[in-house]
Amino acid sequence: MTYILRWTSFQAYSVFPGPCPPHNLNAQLSCLSNDLTVTWDAVRHVDHFLVSLTAASGATGELCNTTSNACSTSSLTCGHTYTVQVTSVRGDCQSEHNQSRSIHSAPCQPRGVSGHLDCVTNSAWISWDTAPGAESYTVSAVGGDAYTANCTTSNTSCEVEDLACGVSYNFTVTARNSQCESLPSASISLRTAPCSLSGITAFAQCHNSSILVEWGLTEGGAENTLHIATAEASDHTYLICNSTGGSCFLQGARCGLRYTIIVAASSDRCSSLRSPPYRLSMEPCAPGDVSVDVSCEHHSALVSWTPSPVADTYHVFAVAADGHERACNTTSSNCTMSELHCDQQYTVFVVASHENCTSKASRDATVITAPCQPSGLSETFHCDNQSAALTWVPSDNAEDYHGCAQAENGDRLYCHSTEPGCTINGLVCGKVYNFTVQASNGTCNSSFSDAVQIAGAPCPPQSVEVQEMPMQMETQVMHFSWTEVTCGEPEYLLTLTGSLLGDSHALFEISSYWTNVTYFEIPLPCSSSYVATLRSRNAAGMSDKSAPLNGTTAPCPPSGAKYSRSSSSVSVSWNSSVFATTYTLYNGSVSPQRQLCSTAGLSCSLSNVSFSSLVVTASNAAGESQPTDVMEVTSTSRRRRDLREKRIRVNGDLSAPLLDVTQALPTTVFLQWSPVEDASFYSLLVRKQGSPDDSQELTVYGESIILSALSPDSAYCFSVSAAAAADVSGPESEPACVQTGQGTTQ
Repeated sequence: MTYILRWTSFQAYSVFPGPCPPHNLNAQLSCLSNDLTVTWDAVRHVDHFLVSLTAASGATGELCNTTSNACSTSSLTCGHTYTVQVTSVRGDCQSEHNQSRSIHSAPCQPRGVSGHLDCVTNSAWISWDTAPGAESYTVSAVGGDAYTANCTTSNTSCEVEDLACGVSYNFTVTARNSQCESLPSASISLRTAPCSLSGITAFAQCHNSSILVEWGLTEGGAENTLHIATAEASDHTYLICNSTGGSCFLQGARCGLRYTIIVAASSDRCSSLRSPPYRLSMEPCAPGDVSVDVSCEHHSALVSWTPSPVADTYHVFAVAADGHERACNTTSSNCTMSELHCDQQYTVFVVASHENCTSKASRDATVITAPCQPSGLSETFHCDNQSAALTWVPSDNAEDYHGCAQAENGDRLYCHSTEPGCTINGLVCGKVYNFTVQASNGTCNSSFSDAVQIAGAPCPPQSVEVQEMPMQMETQVMHFSWTEVTCGEPEYLLTLTGSLLGDSHALFEISSYWTNVTYFEIPLPCSSSYVATLRSRNAAGMSDKSAPLNGTTAPCPPSGAKYSRSSSSVSVSWNSSVFATTYTLYNGSVSPQRQLCSTAGLSCSLSNVSFSSLVVTASNAAGESQPTDVMEVTSTSRRRRDLREKRIRVNGDLSAPLLDVTQALPTTVFLQWSPVEDASFYSLLVRKQGSPDDSQELTVYGESIILSALSPDSAYCFSVSAAAAADVSGPESEPACVQTGQGTTQ
């Protein structure tokens, strides 16, 4: 390719780039002749090609200078390594070297071959000198037309086994590398000794360190001829026994060795008076270096060991602490046992076998399988600090545990513990989590437990309060309120359960709707008892119930209110109202109504009180009922109480006196009451109506007292009780009420 460069002076110059390098370089070697042929693809605009050959020693020579795309040479030396490169040339320029090929010439022919016979094993030991370039050697033995044998090694000696008796063998050695093999070496000849004695048999005495050798006596031979049995072991040690009979024991045989045995009628092992060789193996030695690798995921274990020479098969046994047994058989030096029980310690041992003999058991190896999947997972969610306490059934061999909470979006939180329980913190209110736990014994982790799903539900509302509205139409509105729950976008549900008029058969349950405000009003009938509970909820779930709030509504108006007149007083009575703690009598003829009497009882006596109408209400902590009118009752006859009458004692307790009040002056009253048996003194309670704090309790010795200096234009109620001691008193009398006048206090 030619490039034209133009300058500002418009003078032209020709520039020629360097030649391209050859591609697809190929080198073919003839192993028999060590001839090398190198080829490559043709390149345009090239004058010629240079082919170089570099030996491993670093010496480089030019192999070819050619215009073609091939080059051959027969100058390679055996047992060497060469590097071939091809360069394109044009003028004074040469291409770069982008390809090269490495060539190994054929190994050199082995030399210095020698050998000797082992008459016990009927084998030949052949040795030779190292051949340059050889990676391995093969020894071939040819005896006539019917007998061949060989051996291969990377060393410079080799034992050719299983040669026939009385045969002349020619031995040659051939060297090999990865590409070629050499010509065979010069041959040597060795003749094996003849075997004229009849055949023998031998029996390994397992675990008795001996071999029983038996042979047949030579026909026509002397009965007392001494025969010698010789055994050569695979480690080239010897055992010898002799006998004039047809058998003897070779003592000292060792496990794991192969023995070749002959019987001869003389001490010359290569004598013609010998048997053919007999080969056997002793029992395998116990396998060593037993190791166990557990597959945690698959509940299996790979058992491996050092192979035992002469062993044909191996038997692996595993016994768990719970009695579970597993076994496997193999011809290799490892075996996998599957379906192992979780959380068990297994004792593992290996036995090798050969024909009818087995080895002693290997040393025990122990392994602990993966912990079982944790069971019994339970959780307790703490909404107050957004944490979850996990507990589960412990595993016997577990060293620690890992708890996990996974949200629906994949986020995970963890806890770690060496005990069967841990707490996961940092849960997000309003999210749903799947909780699992995994056990670990330091080597293996168990599978995850079955998941338990819980939601980061809000806490129930706190500080639940109720405000009672005034009674209207015998219905009272209850205003419930509570503190806001901070957890996403909560909603609240108020539930009331209770009974009407204290009747256990008249039950009710009322609920609000779900609301996002922190208050709700529910109307209830008078004289109702209730238990109020609250729940909150969000997208994750619903809270538990709040602490119950117990209460009652204001009582219903008392029924059966009536009064009767006498010349000096008015007696008012009424029926009890459910849940009422106090009854109040008002003068309904004035506005606002004036309180005349307040009592926990069901009647009240009035003296010197002017009115045109009376009303009575019932009240408790929740409020006051609506008033009910007091109706006048006409009495046909009335007997004045005799204050001297004794009251009947009830169950041995002090009785309530009968109180009588006489208004002597506008602000002075005379009080007297019936005596009570066993009374030491009396307690007189003076209550000014409309002023709950303006009350007095007086101790009176006797059954009468005059009270003066009472406030004008005020209603007073009096009651008296008997006392036997400072801490023993009887019930109060029925209250008696009066209205003071406008006159001057006397």
